[in-house]
Amino acid sequence: MSQQTSERNEAASHDSAAADANDKVTSLFGARQEPETGPVDEALELFNQMSRQITDSYRTLEERVNDLAGRLSSEERRRRDELEEREKVANRLSTLLDVLPAGVVVLDSQGVISQCNPAAVELLEEPLEGQRWVDVIQRAFAPRRDDGHEVSLNDGRRVNIEIRSMDNEPGQLILLTDLTETRELQSRLARSERLSSMGRMVASLAHQIRTPLSAAMLYAGHLYEEDLDAEMRERCAGKLMARLQHLEQQVRDMLIFARGDIRLAEQLGVGEWVQAVVQNAETSLQTRRATLTTPDHWPEGAIACNREALIGACLNLINNSLEAGADELALEVSGQGGEVRFCITDNGPGLSPEEAERVTEAFVTTKSHGTGLGLAVVNAVVQAHKGRFELVSDGHSGTSAIITLPLAAPHNG
Repeated sequence: MSQQTSERNEAASHDSAAADANDKVTSLFGARQEPETGPVDEALELFNQMSRQITDSYRTLEERVNDLAGRLSSEERRRRDELEEREKVANRLSTLLDVLPAGVVVLDSQGVISQCNPAAVELLEEPLEGQRWVDVIQRAFAPRRDDGHEVSLNDGRRVNIEIRSMDNEPGQLILLTDLTETRELQSRLARSERLSSMGRMVASLAHQIRTPLSAAMLYAGHLYEEDLDAEMRERCAGKLMARLQHLEQQVRDMLIFARGDIRLAEQLGVGEWVQAVVQNAETSLQTRRATLTTPDHWPEGAIACNREALIGACLNLINNSLEAGADELALEVSGQGGEVRFCITDNGPGLSPEEAERVTEAFVTTKSHGTGLGLAVVNAVVQAHKGRFELVSDGHSGTSAIITLPLAAPHNG
């Protein structure tokens, strides 16, 4: 026990001695101070701060570059896909132009052919590209009087021409469509329809021709009678002539309707036209005891026509009025705007609007007899003369049949 106490006292004495020694050292050298911050340390701190900023900026720039690179790559892919799609469309258009049955010609701003397809080459023949369009026209086209809306080529084919301007660049696009086969098919179809109609017409004409023919034979038989007096002989001769004229009219109508086309190779003065119609109508008017009032004057000039067909059409109108029961007819002839208007007005029963519209169709008639070809032939003849035909009636009394034809220069024989 006393030994432990002695050890504690010795340790305390040792600690006390150490503390005294430390106090003495401190008193000699002074208390310990913290190191002072110098210029080098400040520079190092500034360098570290700038390094961090540069690192952050680089990281931001790197992210921005990666973003732009991604966008650029996406835009390149989009442009590449768009270019590929345009190439596909261009290839499809090129293929389409090659197989297109219509000719396509592209002109630049100077009227020079910059592009064409095989169909255009087949129609117009080479060379085409690099040639002026006006030169190609003079070389390949040969217009004819009956072209209408088409234009004839040197080889006889007919083409339709459509011209369009280029939307986004100077120049023109020309489309050439070969209508030769179409026109031939239409002509064949019209001829077939006429032949079909003729089949129906023959059945009707068999009766229509037989009746006046029988009457003509009867009147001709009377003329052989020796004891027939002069007055009766003259009457029979007149009736015979009327029946024969009727037969001739029937045959002429049939031929005009069957042919369909009428050659306009003559020029007829308006005055000659009127006088010829009046003279040829005298027999029919006398037979029906009807009168025809004629004009005192008419316009100057002439018409390009088929004389026989045109006068026959006008006589058809007069006979149609007489057969409808009219006994008073009036002829008016006037001119205006380069046209001549030929109008026959009667005092017959008139036509309803529906009848006036339909009677110009073949085999349509308002009478209990007849072929229904008369007014259809008139309409065909007038159209062949580049004119217009119309019927005007109030539906109760009287009808006006109007033929309007273009005037031409008088024929100087």
